[in-house]
Amino acid sequence: MDNGTNRPPKWIEPLLFLAAFVLLGATAFVLIKGGSEIDHKGGPIADITFNLNGEPVREHCVTCHTEGGRPLQETWARASAPHPDIAPHRIDLLGCTSCHLGEGMALDERISHGLPGFGARKILSGQQLQARCFACHPLKPLPGADEAWSGYVLFQEKGCGLCHRIAAAQSGGRFGPDLSDIGSRFGLEKLAQSIKDPDLSPTNSIMPRFPFSSSQVRSLSYFLKSRIADPYFATPMQARAGRIELPEITQVPQEEDLKAGEELLYLGRCLACHKYGAQDGRIAPDLTWIGQMRAKDFLADFMASPARMIPGAIMPDSSLSPEEEKALVDFLQREARGQPAHATPKHLYMQLCQRCHAANGDGKGLIQPNLATFPRAFTGNAQFFKHVTLKRLIRSIDQGIAGTSMPPYGELLSPEERQSLLDLIFKTFVGIEPPVEVRQPPVPPAPDQPLARRRIEQVYQDHCRRCHGLAGTGRGPEALEYLPRPRNLTNTPYFNSLDNERIARTIAYGLAGTAMPALGQSLSAGEIWGLVDKIRDLSQTGTEGQVRP
Repeated sequence: MDNGTNRPPKWIEPLLFLAAFVLLGATAFVLIKGGSEIDHKGGPIADITFNLNGEPVREHCVTCHTEGGRPLQETWARASAPHPDIAPHRIDLLGCTSCHLGEGMALDERISHGLPGFGARKILSGQQLQARCFACHPLKPLPGADEAWSGYVLFQEKGCGLCHRIAAAQSGGRFGPDLSDIGSRFGLEKLAQSIKDPDLSPTNSIMPRFPFSSSQVRSLSYFLKSRIADPYFATPMQARAGRIELPEITQVPQEEDLKAGEELLYLGRCLACHKYGAQDGRIAPDLTWIGQMRAKDFLADFMASPARMIPGAIMPDSSLSPEEEKALVDFLQREARGQPAHATPKHLYMQLCQRCHAANGDGKGLIQPNLATFPRAFTGNAQFFKHVTLKRLIRSIDQGIAGTSMPPYGELLSPEERQSLLDLIFKTFVGIEPPVEVRQPPVPPAPDQPLARRRIEQVYQDHCRRCHGLAGTGRGPEALEYLPRPRNLTNTPYFNSLDNERIARTIAYGLAGTAMPALGQSLSAGEIWGLVDKIRDLSQTGTEGQVRP
């Protein structure tokens, strides 16, 4: 018996009627307006068909562009400037849209010159035309397509294929979108914008902002525009089976005298992001002394799975073989000897710290946007440093901070050098004297009877989810509103290094210098300790929690 529960809402039918009416009106407007947009002087509309890779293609373009030339505005449809010589190509065989794009069958000038949206079919002209060369020709140096070829070389040198996949590549695609047919979906302007400002859309993009010049952005855009769904130089079966060969690009500089193992920094595209010696990708941490600071096992494990060692790390998996990874770790440890040359603590700070923490100490260093966790801000953060013991700060410099990009400097710097850095930070950035004694606020007492799981989940939903997210990854709906970003509560290495009292204290009293508020006035002691147990569950760090099943 139908009780009415399955009937659609009453407003559905009027809405569908209105939508159909608007669609019909828009169609009529385009037909009427489009037909009068171009004055054909009463002449016939030219309609030509040519064969492109076995597919018949029809166009109206020569109605205005007679013999492929540029229309003369005063007579518009019946005279045109001559088309430049494109030998060995022929206009009668290629038509217009195969190189210039556009919508060849449209009658409206604006539509025929490229539909709105992301500009995938927007008319190309001048130097932009080389963005279509490799849609027809296999990838190799080609006269007239120098910038597009340079874009492919840059794509390989910068390790773009480690994150993105392009057709025929055997790896890539885990971190970034598949770019195999990106030229069929985006125009040159959208491609250039995505390269220059990757976090503009989407705002949560993890793609680093590479320090490309304008000419490099243009070259990459030309190359990517040539990546189309059905390349003309291959059959559909070849394209879908990945039987299209991509030329190898020599990564190792031949003119330099490299040490044994150093070539792996180039082969693995490490220097596309990292710094080593004088080479600097300006995206990721300095590797010059990493072999002395980090243990061999850590380096090997990190190379095998970066996100396991530092949750949230955006470094892609290595493209090197296991044997090459081992040889690279051996090289980094063998060559990372000695200490950074410095005359003063300031010079030492600029060599080791400013890349992450910034020269002015505000935490917004060169590579900060690409790190999994925000570097600690020194400037303007006196409230935080008033409540941190010197012992903890020295331990952070000496042993690093687990689960973050903060490395241990205990093997690289002497105790005196570490202390001089700490003194510099307090004097120059924090602006207070190092506290002699820090009295920590009392930790709320743990209850004898833990809360039920359902109650703890509700407390988490009410107070934590919007920043830390439902899964605790630090990507809640309000996460992008704050810098530093909310803590990733699933970071096992980090929370393994904390005791329960420190977690409970942070929940109760907040954390200065971050958006973490004090919840001690809003939550009971049982709820605070219930959240401690929840964090232990999320981070999978031990069995100290006593959450009732």
